[in-house]
Amino acid sequence: MKIGENKVVALDYKVYDADTKELLEDTAELGPYYYIQGMGLFLPKIEAALDSKSKGYKTTIEIPMEEAYGDYDEELVEELTKADFADFEDIYEGMEFVVELEDGSEMVAVITEIDGDKVYTDSNHPFSGRNLLFEVEVVDVREATDEELDHGHVHEYENEE
Repeated sequence: MKIGENKVVALDYKVYDADTKELLEDTAELGPYYYIQGMGLFLPKIEAALDSKSKGYKTTIEIPMEEAYGDYDEELVEELTKADFADFEDIYEGMEFVVELEDGSEMVAVITEIDGDKVYTDSNHPFSGRNLLFEVEVVDVREATDEELDHGHVHEYENEE
């Protein structure tokens, strides 16, 4: 089956900082990444490179930061207080949490440092400010279910072979 709109794609990949060659993420540790082609759930340049490809296809894709997660934005780094986290049972460095924005959308932030009563957070994507290099292998392709299309994400993955 070929990758196309509304197909569930399972990928194994490694992503590197294209400039330093530092390994940033490897699905060997996390398991395959699943997305629905054409729904904007993955980087557009990768979706375009994989369109019409099949299981077993391998490629390397370089993505400049402008087409990936953008430049690092200092305005997304904030100094808060522990009182701002009163609804949380516990907070710790490295903790991720969801921030609701004024327009109703959400973004993930991470606590980068706790210093006394001060809590420093960063809402930048971990790969922002980096040119990326992806080594990608298509592990499987299948039709998305009606439920997955309605919900906009992949549910429990079942290989149809």
